[in-house]
Amino acid sequence: MGLARLLAGGFPVPTGLCLTTEAYDHALRAAGFSPTEQWQAAKNSSGAERQRILSHCCNLIRNYDIAELTSQILEQVRRLDLPLQQLWAVRSSATNEDGVHASFAGVYRTHLGIPLEEMGLAVKDLWLSIWDERVLNYHARSGSSGTPPAMAVVIQPLLEARAAGVAYSIHPLTGRASQVVINSVAGLAAPLVDGSVTPDQYVVEMDETSQPIRICERTVTGQFQALRATSQGLRELPLQDEAAGRATLSDDQLFALSRTAKQIEKLFGHPVDLEWLYDDCGLWLLQARPISGLTRSTQLTNNDDCEWSRANFKETLPELPSPLGLSFLELFMERYILAPYQRLGCRIPEEVTSVRTFQGRPYINMTLFYSLIVQLRGNPAPFTEQMGGEALARVPETHPLGWFTIARAAVVMMAELRRVAHNGPAWFAEMKAMAAEHRTERLRALSGEAIALRLDAIGQRLDEQELTFGIAGGVSQCLQALGSTLPRWLGEDWRALLNGALQGQASVISAQQIVRLAEISDMIRRDPRSTSWFTAEKWDPGEFRRRLEGTDALDAFDRYLDDYGHRGVGESDPMSPRFADRPELLLSVLRTQILARTSATPAGILERQAAVREQALSEIRARFGWRFHRWAIFSWWYRRLCRFFALREANRHYLMHYSAAVRSLLLRLGELLVEQGRLSSREDIFYLTINERAEWSTGGLRDWRGLIEARRAERDRYATVSVPDTIRDWNALVRGTDTPMPMDSEKILHGIPISPG
Repeated sequence: MGLARLLAGGFPVPTGLCLTTEAYDHALRAAGFSPTEQWQAAKNSSGAERQRILSHCCNLIRNYDIAELTSQILEQVRRLDLPLQQLWAVRSSATNEDGVHASFAGVYRTHLGIPLEEMGLAVKDLWLSIWDERVLNYHARSGSSGTPPAMAVVIQPLLEARAAGVAYSIHPLTGRASQVVINSVAGLAAPLVDGSVTPDQYVVEMDETSQPIRICERTVTGQFQALRATSQGLRELPLQDEAAGRATLSDDQLFALSRTAKQIEKLFGHPVDLEWLYDDCGLWLLQARPISGLTRSTQLTNNDDCEWSRANFKETLPELPSPLGLSFLELFMERYILAPYQRLGCRIPEEVTSVRTFQGRPYINMTLFYSLIVQLRGNPAPFTEQMGGEALARVPETHPLGWFTIARAAVVMMAELRRVAHNGPAWFAEMKAMAAEHRTERLRALSGEAIALRLDAIGQRLDEQELTFGIAGGVSQCLQALGSTLPRWLGEDWRALLNGALQGQASVISAQQIVRLAEISDMIRRDPRSTSWFTAEKWDPGEFRRRLEGTDALDAFDRYLDDYGHRGVGESDPMSPRFADRPELLLSVLRTQILARTSATPAGILERQAAVREQALSEIRARFGWRFHRWAIFSWWYRRLCRFFALREANRHYLMHYSAAVRSLLLRLGELLVEQGRLSSREDIFYLTINERAEWSTGGLRDWRGLIEARRAERDRYATVSVPDTIRDWNALVRGTDTPMPMDSEKILHGIPISPG
């Protein structure tokens, strides 16, 4: 039945003939026994009695005169104009074989390399394979009916196989529908079936359109012999030198076979297990049966099912975050991002995490967050735009939450958004006060125990007040709403228009940060003394206080440090120095602006951005035309988006006050440990994780110096390694077999800016 459907579907199947079950039934009737009675008798007996019944049936079949049937086979071979000296493959096709719930794969016999004169014996041997205790036991375990199976026999010329094996249109162990698994041996596949040879194994990743993306697993066993048909029958022959020990299939062959497996899966309407063969003419299909007893799945089960990106983390973390920074990131994501999703009713598998680290770099779980958006019945399309990564190659199967759960989640989320609006200003002020309270000069008199208590106290306040999830939810809500309407209302360039409308928000903290630096540059240009120092060929930023003493530029720079000195490059890691620690970073920016031949004034920056904003808003309104309700809807969501963008920037700004307070406390703790001889330098404290700091404070006796030294060496080693921004297959990357996806040749960035203004 499987081969007939393959032929009807236009797939390559070797020429051959089929002895139908009528020939089998005729043989049993001629032998003088009822298959139903004997089958039931054997099924209901056991031990010696069952063996007696089966042996009796087998003897009757062996004694059947098959000469007439053999003559019919020979005549049919002549009619098909097939060579009489050809060796043949004789395969079973039982009526209970290849079912969806039980395939009976490997239970019935197959004979390869059979000459025509031995065809009758081979056919009878396949008939005999029904009357075997293994078949009875498999029949009972699979819950099959009490009707005995009948046997058809497929007879085909034996092809000269270069490679042969089996292919599964889904992963037979995990049920992943996006993976085709292929087992391959050199020559004929009989050694694979009987287990005498370990096959090469390949796993090919497929996209949503059932096209191969890449080979994500490749296990080559190094075969040196192949089973081949010779004039003396089947023989194990050594492979030629160029093939010995190498992969049995090329990438092109793997992709073609994977594509074919998915096409057959679509034709059959269920996952399939294929027997296949490659000869000099190409691919041939020898059998197709359902994969039984396996649930098809593209759902998340563990981290290996996921795709990962570090694009978002690269904006706020250094290239190599500290062990403490990584542990805080993992805690922050689990406690303040994933936990709120779970409170909304989202399902997160136990073995799936939000963050994973490779070669010292953190990656965010893109697949997980895609799944969370779909569970909440959101549109996942804008997700990668907001995260700054590439689109998912494998979209997970995700079931949306029920409408009652969605309604409850909406109520919970609205309450969270109101909490953000109500508590935000007070919480931001409190975090700013934390940084002021924990300046370095105020911590000199504190003991290690007192510092540990303060770290715990401000951590507890973060637990109670953290607003990131609510703010991110507000931004996402607005972008979801605008993303669902503006493409229809404005056309394909809606993103560019929205981006333009978001410019010139000068009240946003990140915009103020840029404008105020431009204002300081203007002051420097108006002051010859300041200009002379900034443009000097031999320029030492360490002398800035002495060289700029008494100038307006220095006063403005100090005010800038008061407001933004707690920020820095890679600022989300407490180990990263702040601008107040390394003012030369900002001074270098100012020097670059002063040396530039042309430079925009602060007023010019704001005027240009305001003009872009007004032009975009005018164009949006013009495209709405007489549809005033569209302008009203857009305006409401636009103002809301601007508010939440401003809140997001403020939240990040003031969270860095919290981070600065933590940094000051940890550095003071490091100084105390250096004085006690427990650390070599105060920065060593950043090489311990959050849990290890707690272990140390309770008197842990580990070799902390040795641990830190090993981590420093590891970090130095990581610094010499380049890593991709996106990981499609984590295991393949670890094994060194992952190949990056080709990037968009247009090299055009798409998306919504992280900060308005």
